Formats: sequence, C-alpha cells, structure tokens
Amino acid sequence: MSEKEVATSGTVVTGTLSLNSKLFCVLFDSGATHSFISTQSAMQLNLEDRRTETNYRIELSNDSAIECPISYKFVSITIGGSTFPVDLIQFDLSNFDIILEMNWLHPYGVKIDYEDLKVILKDEKRKEVYFYGQREEESCSLISAMKAKNLLYQGCIGY
Repeated sequence: MSEKEVATSGTVVTGTLSLNSKLFCVLFDSGATHSFISTQSAMQLNLEDRRTETNYRIELSNDSAIECPISYKFVSITIGGSTFPVDLIQFDLSNFDIILEMNWLHPYGVKIDYEDLKVILKDEKRKEVYFYGQREEESCSLISAMKAKNLLYQGCIGY
C-alpha cells in the first residue's frame, strides 16, 4: 500500500513506534491478512533469536505472489507502556517498516478511530492503551528524516 493509498483508504492508521530505541513507521491495517516487518527493520532490530523458517506465499493486489521464507515469532511491540507480542513475516516493504493486521489486533479488543487516527487496544490487564497516528503530511517528513538518518549512518554526506 502506497502513502497515497493510505491517505485515501479510510481503513488504516499510520504512525511511529519505538522498538529497541529505534523509530519505525507502522501501518495498522484492518484489511491486511498478516503482520509484516521490512527486511531492513528486521536487521536493525537483530531478531535472529526469534527467526523461524517459514513457507508463506503472499498474494498481492496485482494478482502476483511472493514467497516469504522468514518470519519472527513473539516480537515485542510496546505501545503506551504496554507490551504486545506479535508474529511478523519478513517482507520487502517499501513505504512502511511494520504492518500490523486485524487478526493480531483482535485479541486486544482493538478499536480503530479512522477519523481521529487513533488505535485503542486493551493490554493483558484489560487497561486501554492508545496509539495516535499521523496524517500523511506528518508521516512523510518523518519517513524522510528516518531515511536521512540511515544514509548519514552509512557514511553519506548531508547538507
């Protein structure tokens, strides 16, 4: 899903999550069938101890399919001070670092307010936890800043 599709879909919320003190662009997608992590993000998080060989075949909207041989089990995502474990399939995402799908969100009593870009989950103690998304204009500058940070870290020169 592209940033333009996100802006007009009305069925997703995007924003930023911090995992291991690193910022990642996340997409809460009520239409996704699985939860995903980009290959680059998986490498940044050093998830080797959670790695599992899998045989997922993901059907894309253009009727093509992609094999995804790697997933990560019980990756901890912290939202509002509460930890939520999630299984993530490694996939070469281009616009987002992590996509969280509805089947993962369902056990946490999720409510998604698309108008206010808010995701409400219930933690293990049934306490409500809030994730506030960002409008497209805000997300774009953050993604650019994250890419710039990565490029500078790789030795590129910034002005």
